[in-house]
Amino acid sequence: MSTTLIWTIVLVIAVIVEAITIDLVSIWFGIGAIGALICDFLGIHEVVQVIVFAAISIICILVTRPLAKKYLRGNTVKTNLDRIIGKHCLVTEVITADQKGEVKVMGNLWAATSLNNVTIPAGEYAEVVSIEGSHVVVKKLDKGEDISC
Repeated sequence: MSTTLIWTIVLVIAVIVEAITIDLVSIWFGIGAIGALICDFLGIHEVVQVIVFAAISIICILVTRPLAKKYLRGNTVKTNLDRIIGKHCLVTEVITADQKGEVKVMGNLWAATSLNNVTIPAGEYAEVVSIEGSHVVVKKLDKGEDISC
């Protein structure tokens, strides 16, 4: 099989994979294959063609992938659950290191554990740090912090 055919097949496969995934996973190999095809048309040895293919592909990945990921990521839309992170809540059942408690956040009751397994008694206020599965992780608010649930 001729090297022209091989580089053409690599180029076509890279373009097809890129068209199917639209995630910028193979376009760089297509660009590398174009460089190798140019070398083939100029009559350059096959070993150099492979080196040109690899070099162009790697350079394209290193230069463009971070930029592409940054600009093509899109906006992350928070779900309704994400909006409770950072909100203050009232502890309605004591939270201990060994047992989940319960907190009221924005009018809803959640099972809760405390950050660093600190005991938080009922009636205290806390801040939601994260959501883990079906419960929230909270940290106890200091006395001087603004308490608004």
